[in-house]
Formats: sequence, C-alpha cells, structure tokens
Amino acid sequence: MSGLEFTEEAARQLEAIYMTPDVIAQRSETLKHLQLIEGEHVMDIGCGPGFLCEEIAEVVGSSGRTLGLDISTDLVARAERRNNRSWLSYRVGDATALNEPDDTFDVAACTQVAEYIPDVNKVISETYRVLKAGGRAVFVATDWDAVIWHSDVPARMSAVMKCWEAHCAHPRLPRSISERLRAAGFNVDGASVFPILNLEWGDDTYSKGMTVLIRDFVTRQGELTPNDLIEWENELPRLSKEGRYFFNSSRFIFRVSKPS
Repeated sequence: MSGLEFTEEAARQLEAIYMTPDVIAQRSETLKHLQLIEGEHVMDIGCGPGFLCEEIAEVVGSSGRTLGLDISTDLVARAERRNNRSWLSYRVGDATALNEPDDTFDVAACTQVAEYIPDVNKVISETYRVLKAGGRAVFVATDWDAVIWHSDVPARMSAVMKCWEAHCAHPRLPRSISERLRAAGFNVDGASVFPILNLEWGDDTYSKGMTVLIRDFVTRQGELTPNDLIEWENELPRLSKEGRYFFNSSRFIFRVSKPS
C-alpha cells in the first residue's frame, strides 16, 4: 500500500478488520460478481490475509487453481498459515509485474488494491495480460472523499479524513477507473456499489477497526495535534453510546472482460 507502514502489527490489524461482518459481506458480494465456475484458474491481486482466496478456492475446487499475490510478506505469511488446499497458493509479489505467462487465468480479482499503487495503469494492463481471451475481472475501489462519518466537530473530522487520503496513491480512483480499464482494452460490463454502513462503534464493525489505522497514520503525518486526534477518537464511542453514530463507506465494484 502507498502510505501505510505494513508492519506485523498493521497486518494483524488488517486481518482483524477483514474478519468483521462488514468485510465478510463485501467478500460475498465480490464472489457474486466474479461468477466463478468449478475448474477455473483465478488470481487474487493484492490478496491481503487470504480470506477471499479461500472462498474462491472452495468454488473452483481441486480441478482449478487459485493464486494469491500480495506485496506484504506478513500478510502472505498469515494467509499461508491457514492454507490446507493444494490448489491454493500464495506468493509475495508486485501487482505491476505479475510474473505469470500471458493468457493464463480465467478470472482475476483486484479488491481495494489498485488505489494504493502509483502506477495504477500498469496494474490494469498486467491484469489484462495474464487473462485469457474472454476472461473476466472484478476491480473494487473506494472513493475516500465520499466517506460519510458524522461528527459534532465536522471541521476536525474533515481534517482527519483529508490527511488520511495520503495513505493511498489514488484516493478517488472510482471516478477514473472506467476510462483506465477501457484504455487497457477491457470491456466494462457493469458497475455497482456496495455500502458499508455502521450505526454503532463496536468491535465487530469496519469503522472501529479502521479508526486505529487512521489514527496511527495521521499521527505519523504530523498535520494534526495529538490532542485533536485524541478528541477525534474519543468522540466516536460517545456518539455511539448516545445513539448518534453514523458511518458509511461505499465500495465501487467494476466488472470487466477481455475481448474474445
């Protein structure tokens, strides 16, 4: 990822976020759009801790192949520790240089990854290259400028989220990704939105998990005072206790195919 420090602790935090009901539901939605068939060969580009790969492998079965690729050795190690399927494998690697032959995979997934890579067009062109003719892919990205997070001090919340945008290379990627996909040769077959909506700040919510990552990143940026960040974080459980908590982040899902 662009501006995040992927330490072992950050990998642990991200894995915990991926286990929340919010992100589990997002994976189910992603699987629906992948439209997998038994025996297909699938690559998950930026697989993180490997949860989506496991679900993909369940569908394609032992007659298929699932490969998870991620830049983080800590995330790949966590995925490998859970893996007991011979047809599922993981590799540390760069999304801009997939190190796989042309026309190899039937399907590719790239979820919450492309926005973090400065040369996003190279990620898209590499995905196109490794897909077979007629192959398909799903790209999922967040527009971080479109996150709605209620606060009684909106200026402070805006400052925190503006600073957080620097954690990725393309914080508003959904606005330009269709054009980028078509320029690479893909057919854009459809797009949809998957919302993550939290009305409380609880341990099993995506937004509480993200609070820690956002706080740590913004602290390192040094653009807000430590007191501002303490007050920002302390407000969230208070709003939840008062029944006034609101968080929404929309995932933009783009379905594409490589012409036959």
